[in-house]
Amino acid sequence: MNTLVPERHIPSHQGPDAQSVDPDLDVVTMAVKVPQTLAHLHYWTVDLTRNATKEEVLDAFRASSRIAFVRTSDGITALNTVKELMADLGRPHDNLYEVALWEDMLEVKNGELFYAYMVDNQAIVIPDTIDAIRAVTGLSNDAQSSISRTNASLGVGTFLS
Repeated sequence: MNTLVPERHIPSHQGPDAQSVDPDLDVVTMAVKVPQTLAHLHYWTVDLTRNATKEEVLDAFRASSRIAFVRTSDGITALNTVKELMADLGRPHDNLYEVALWEDMLEVKNGELFYAYMVDNQAIVIPDTIDAIRAVTGLSNDAQSSISRTNASLGVGTFLS
């Protein structure tokens, strides 16, 4: 307790994990281990391939139904406050199925994008697992219809943004 442990290897496992899905992703990750069981907190710095405004970036993130925007200005200032919001909103087990992205922390400066997001340690995999089961079993051959069905059944996107 009460300590931070830098991960010894650069990149940390997150970058190579992401590259297993998108081999062209140019990313280097570093991590710090903390005594935290609620969620992971990620900070990203991205070199943009073209100049973009903050609104353009936010609109790109809004295209995903599984990204929920939170704001420090609304009192959502830490991982526990996101989980408390999920409890207040009646989510089972305080589950956050979406990635919670801090909208008012996102910045674009000189061709670089800076943002932070939270990933619920347990719940984040639930929607994707449901969609994967449908795909593997042939219950759905259309990704978007499966995603929509899963989102509706879990209430994804209905509490936040």
